[in-house]
Amino acid sequence: MRLFIAVEFPEYIREEIARVQNRMKKTQDKIKWVDPASIHITLKFLGEVREERIEKILEVIEQTTGKVSPFTLKIEGTGAFPNITSPRVIWIGVKNVPSLDWLATELESALEKEGFPREKRKWVPHLTVGRVKFLKERNKLRELILREKGSKIGKMEVKYVTLMQSHLTPKAPIYTPIKKFLLKGDKNEGREAKGFGDSQTSDRTSIW
Repeated sequence: MRLFIAVEFPEYIREEIARVQNRMKKTQDKIKWVDPASIHITLKFLGEVREERIEKILEVIEQTTGKVSPFTLKIEGTGAFPNITSPRVIWIGVKNVPSLDWLATELESALEKEGFPREKRKWVPHLTVGRVKFLKERNKLRELILREKGSKIGKMEVKYVTLMQSHLTPKAPIYTPIKKFLLKGDKNEGREAKGFGDSQTSDRTSIW
């Protein structure tokens, strides 16, 4: 089965994401907009996994989530990969405390020891909200993305992470939660929040 580990969003965040998407749809470009109900932050993509390996994955996630306590994220701003002039993926940014980075890094390292390949590109959290298939009004889409750059989607508390199964269909992937893991640590692995658009940059553009 095709698996990944993710942070899910509450309904009020998804509703705001939908509003931002709707404001960016005023163009004739061919864009496949992601259903807000399925938008998430991927902490680790595992790919196709044999059933006998799942128990070890569950064990790794349980151990990792036991080391960090719940923390707050800010969802805000927009942009595009590779850039807003030639967009392929439209994203909404995540302003996060280092706890989120720590979770992704710790899961990456622990799962590598269990035989799962390490992601070669640096991990940067973001929400993929649209995939550009064909550009007809390049400048207009650029303006729409820039107009939403200051959008404040909202704050949310991350209390758990989820092991998800992805069912690929011709229309869109269907995500099914396998198990949720509460963050049970007594402290956070960080203090200061950093935004997706801050001076630190990355070439990782995971868009699962």
